[in-house]
Amino acid sequence: MGLNSFIIYAVETAPKTIQKGNILSLVLPIVIWVAIFYFLLIRPNKKKTEAHQEMINSLKKGSNVITRGGIKGEIVSITEGFYEIRVDKGVKLTIKKSAVSSVIE
Repeated sequence: MGLNSFIIYAVETAPKTIQKGNILSLVLPIVIWVAIFYFLLIRPNKKKTEAHQEMINSLKKGSNVITRGGIKGEIVSITEGFYEIRVDKGVKLTIKKSAVSSVIE
C-alpha cells in the first residue's frame, strides 16, 4: 500500500459534512481568557500604579524617602516633576518624582 493509496483512503473515509459550531462556543473561551488576563494581571498592576502615583503626589518638604536606586534622603524642595533631596550635610540630589520608591515614616 503506497502513500497515494493511503491518501485516497483517508479522503474517502473522511466525513462528508462539516458541522458548523455555534459562534458563541467559539468566542466564549476567548472572552473568558481575556477576562482572566484582565483581573489577574492588568487590574492589580493598575491599582498598584495609582497607589504609587498618589503616594508621590502626597509628598511634602521634610518627608523622608528612598529612591529606586536605594538612596535615602529628606525632601528639601519640590519643583515641577522633580524633588531635591538632602542625603547628607551639604549633599543634595535632584531626582525625578517617579524615582521615589517609598516613604520612610
